[in-house]
Amino acid sequence: MRRHLSVAGLDGSQRGAAALPVGVLLLFIAALVLIAVARTTLMEQRISANEIRVRQALQAAQAGISHAMAYLQAGGIDRVSPTQQADAITPLTLPSGASYQVYFCDPSPTPRPDPYPPVDACVTPAARSTCGGGFTAPARFGQPLVLACGRSDDGMALQAVVVGFARATTLAEAPANPLISRGTINVQGDARVSNYFTPLTIRTGAPLVSLGQTGMTFVRHPTAPAPSLSAPPPERPPSCTATTDYVCLTDKTGTGPDVIDGDPTLKNLPAEEMFNTLFGADFATYRDDIATRSITAAEVDLLAGEAVAGEAVVITGVSAGIDLPGGVIGSREHPVILIMAGDWAQGATTTVHGIVYVRGDLAVRGTVTVHGHVTVEGNVGGTGSLDVSYDPHAIAGSARLGKPGMLAGSWRDWL
Repeated sequence: MRRHLSVAGLDGSQRGAAALPVGVLLLFIAALVLIAVARTTLMEQRISANEIRVRQALQAAQAGISHAMAYLQAGGIDRVSPTQQADAITPLTLPSGASYQVYFCDPSPTPRPDPYPPVDACVTPAARSTCGGGFTAPARFGQPLVLACGRSDDGMALQAVVVGFARATTLAEAPANPLISRGTINVQGDARVSNYFTPLTIRTGAPLVSLGQTGMTFVRHPTAPAPSLSAPPPERPPSCTATTDYVCLTDKTGTGPDVIDGDPTLKNLPAEEMFNTLFGADFATYRDDIATRSITAAEVDLLAGEAVAGEAVVITGVSAGIDLPGGVIGSREHPVILIMAGDWAQGATTTVHGIVYVRGDLAVRGTVTVHGHVTVEGNVGGTGSLDVSYDPHAIAGSARLGKPGMLAGSWRDWL
């Protein structure tokens, strides 16, 4: 009997033999896919971690800029010597573990390194001297370039942010003479007013009654050369006589051409408009948004010495009149703006460098010396001594003493 091979059995054996390599291939492909997915996942985790680090560093740098803003608004580097170092703000660590360091840079150093500011200060302390070794001009104290260096919690990411700062404008128009009074001037003590830079000393809305028995005004002698606006004026003569520098025009015997009294335009000028003309804002806006601080008459001891050098201060709560502390307030290089929201009844011996604005009357009982300018919305009187000398340098320095803020368009987070 013949035996026949089964075709179906042969085909099944062949299909079984092919399944093994196919299965191995599929397993190999699956392994490759798993490896690729694992590598991709790991890469995405690393990218996410890097993004988190960069975000942490940037947020830390932004926190440093906010700290610098608060530091400047509290007085900051405008109250210190020109040798102020770059790292005036101590490095701080945020709750997230990220940290920042802030450097204050002279906005216009000479010579100017390239690049500037030197972001190496974020990496090596040796670079700090090129950024904050000191401000070469006092006028730059209020407008520094701020470099904030933010680091992630593990220190692997570093982000630098640079922002320019400037103080708000505190004067709309610089006054051109030493003393303005919308009311009358009737000093029974002694009032001396001098202007070495322009021929006008006093302007009033009501008559000038008296500067006192020994009161007088001085202007520059016609033969004296025109002075530099930054140079301090020379000493005045003790009596109403002419010198090579000055000529006396007004005393108890008569009023000279340096005085404009009884000006109807000034007399009829509303008080708020008078304030706005000088400062470029109404009183409430100036007090709340521009002035660096607002204090009450009970807090005037805060103004003693150099405590407010380079600031604009509004003094309120003056029902009994303001009496400033004795001594010197401000300086020629760091003048002040003092705005009295009421009467100024001065009894102490006080010297002010800058601009004084009185929203009421000025009653001098002690000795008041102002190097710069005085405006009084009311009357000027008293039995004390008033000495006002026009100083355009101090007035120019008073133009930007307001609250500091970031300059539009100065933000850079790419370096």
